[in-house]
Amino acid sequence: MLRYSRFLLYFLGALFGGWTAPLHAAETGVGEQEIVLGQSLGITGPLAQMAPDIANGAKAYFDAVNAKGGVYGRKIRTVVLDDGYDPATTLKTVRRLIDDDKVFALYSLTGTANVVGVLPLLAKGPAPVPMFAPFTGADAVRMPQMPNVFHIRASYADELEKLVQHLSTVGVQRMGVLWMNNGMGKDGMAGIEKAMQKRALKPFATASIQPDGSDADKAVATLHERRPEAIIMITAGTPTVSFIKAYNKVRLGMRFYTLSVMGTQSALRALGADGVGVVVTSVVPFPWSNSNPLAREYRDTMRKAGFDNLSFLGFESYINAKVLVEGLKRAGKDLTRARFTAALEGMKSFNLGGFVVGFGKDSHQGSRFVELTIVSPGERFTK
Repeated sequence: MLRYSRFLLYFLGALFGGWTAPLHAAETGVGEQEIVLGQSLGITGPLAQMAPDIANGAKAYFDAVNAKGGVYGRKIRTVVLDDGYDPATTLKTVRRLIDDDKVFALYSLTGTANVVGVLPLLAKGPAPVPMFAPFTGADAVRMPQMPNVFHIRASYADELEKLVQHLSTVGVQRMGVLWMNNGMGKDGMAGIEKAMQKRALKPFATASIQPDGSDADKAVATLHERRPEAIIMITAGTPTVSFIKAYNKVRLGMRFYTLSVMGTQSALRALGADGVGVVVTSVVPFPWSNSNPLAREYRDTMRKAGFDNLSFLGFESYINAKVLVEGLKRAGKDLTRARFTAALEGMKSFNLGGFVVGFGKDSHQGSRFVELTIVSPGERFTK
C-alpha cells in the first residue's frame, strides 16, 4: 500500500506539470507575478520633511525596473505605511506589513529607536524577515550583527569621526554638541566621545533637544552660555531647523555641522538664509555631479518619473533600491528569503557606477563612504 501511495503521488505530480519532491509552499511575499516589499516611514511627525525624498527615490527605481518587466517577470509592489516616527507605531505598522500584507522583506525603515524596536519581531520564525538598508547610522542596529539585517549607509560613528577629524585639523578645540534626546542622539554621543578620545579631546559643551524641537530655546541657551567655536548636531528633521534658527537669533556666525539626515531640499527651504554655511556630512556621492555615472542615472530616472525633489537622501534611497534589486536578481528565479540573504552576502564588491557596495558573511555593512558638503546661498548644496 505504501509503495502504491508513493506511485500515485508521483503520477499525480507528473500529470499536473511535473514532480519535484518534496513540494514547497511559495515564499511569503513572492508570487508568480509580484514581489511584495514593505516600508514603515515617518510620513507625518518631526521627520515628515524627509519622507518624500526617501519614498520617491526608491519608487523611481522600482518603477523603472517594473517598466522593463520586473525581476524574472515579477513586478515589485511596495506597501508604505506611516508611523509618524513613533517607535510604538512602527512596531504596529511592521506587524501589519508582516502579518497582513505578507511582505517578502522590509526596506529603508527610518529612525534608530524605531528600527531597534522591531528587530526582535523580525528574528522570529525559521525564515527571518530581511530588513534592508534602514535609514539609521546607529551602532545599536549594527552590533551584534543580525543575519537578516543589511546596511548600506555609513554609521553615525563614521560620520562623526569625519566631522571631529575635520574640526580638529582646522584647529577647532571648543566643540559644542547638540544631541537629540532619543536613540539616535544617545548612539551619536557614544560615537562622538570615541572620536574625540582618539584625539585627547572632550566635548566642550553639550545640550539635548527633544525630537519635536519644542525645547530649542533651552538648548540654545545652554550651549551659547559656554561660547563654543562650532556646534556638531546629532539631530534629524525639525530639531535641526528649530535649533539653527533659534541660535542665529542669539548669535550670528556660529559654525554648524550636521549629519547626513539633514540632506534634503525641504530642510534647506525650511532653513532659508539661516542654512547658509551649514556643513552637512554625506554618505553617498554628490547627487548633482556630472562626472559620477550613478548620479547622472539617478537624476535621469527621477526626471522621467516626474519627481523634482533631488537630494542626498533621495539619492541614498535610490541606491538602496538598486542594491536591493541586484540582490533579488542574484538570488535567482526560485526566490526565498534565505537565497536573498545569501546573495547579498556574496555581493563582495558591487560597483553601481561611481559608488561601491560590498557585503560578506561576516560584514553586513555595505559602505563607509563619508564626505562633507556645505549649504550655499540659493538653498543649494556645494562640495
